[in-house]
Amino acid sequence: MLTGEPGYAATIMADKVAGMTALYATMMALFHRERTGEGQEVEVAMFETMASFMLVEHANGAMFTPPLGPANYPRAVTPNRRPYRTKDGHVSALVYNDKQWTAFVRAVRPPWADERFATLEQRARRIDTVYALLEETFLERTTNEWLELLRSLDIPAAPVRTLDELFDNPHLNEAGFFETVDTPNGPVRFPGAPAWFSRTPGRVAGPAPRLGAHTGEVLDELGRT
Repeated sequence: MLTGEPGYAATIMADKVAGMTALYATMMALFHRERTGEGQEVEVAMFETMASFMLVEHANGAMFTPPLGPANYPRAVTPNRRPYRTKDGHVSALVYNDKQWTAFVRAVRPPWADERFATLEQRARRIDTVYALLEETFLERTTNEWLELLRSLDIPAAPVRTLDELFDNPHLNEAGFFETVDTPNGPVRFPGAPAWFSRTPGRVAGPAPRLGAHTGEVLDELGRT
């Protein structure tokens, strides 16, 4: 059973996370029944689910008594935590630990990189400034130039893609991720199951039923006309 507060249930992320939580909660209850023979009621509240989901990272200093700080993960909530703009697009990059930082500074030589940002601890205290300065620097080269350089330095980097590109992704197509199903509206490409099972492989059984498609069967099962 899913329960939730108004205003939260409409968000896409809350819908998906609560659904996954309901799935593994049900699996845990079935495992308990397998071990003990005892059934139980399972309730998954959407509001509590999302609170748990978000506080894994963001509980931070608020967990302590008295609190040591606000409930947020500073690196994640800083306004400049986003893909960097380049000369011709955007790139996602994470110049994070001291090894990556040193390699970046040696290769790029930004004029602002001085002793204030020498260690991870120092950068964490000035994270808003660090991201803002990096944003200025990333504007100096194209996306491909940055990708070539950062990958050579073992710094995580990737181009910013669109969801439309997933339908033409070479890896997904080679892996047979999409399944084409005949529907009343013509052939439809559905995303397939992301998990692989050697004994019981998953598949898209068919399109979603149209409104009222199974009304007769349900009424018959209930003994109603």
